[in-house]
Amino acid sequence: MAPDPFVTVARAADVKPGHPLTVSLEGRELALFNVDGIVYALENACPHQGAPLADGWVEGTTVTCTWHAWCFNLTDGRMTHGAFAGVDTFEVAIVDGNVRVSRDPRPSARKSRP
Repeated sequence: MAPDPFVTVARAADVKPGHPLTVSLEGRELALFNVDGIVYALENACPHQGAPLADGWVEGTTVTCTWHAWCFNLTDGRMTHGAFAGVDTFEVAIVDGNVRVSRDPRPSARKSRP
């Protein structure tokens, strides 16, 4: 039997709009964001200098890093002000009130670091 491709990382009620939640997924730190009832999961480190994206501010589906204002789309991890960087994003499913995140990231928007 194949392993479950999703892992429970939080209760859905704990991922409140406007209050990102940091979770661990098999050794990776992720940030969960609730935007209009949709939960997004992405790696919690800006590729520029490693700032935690969970500390960033969110407008629509864009998170802005607090250190140097690099911006990333929550849906695909792509940088909004250029195509030279990105962060891994993960599929999310809400099952029985739990947030379940895919073990593997989506196909990457990540490029080499500047």
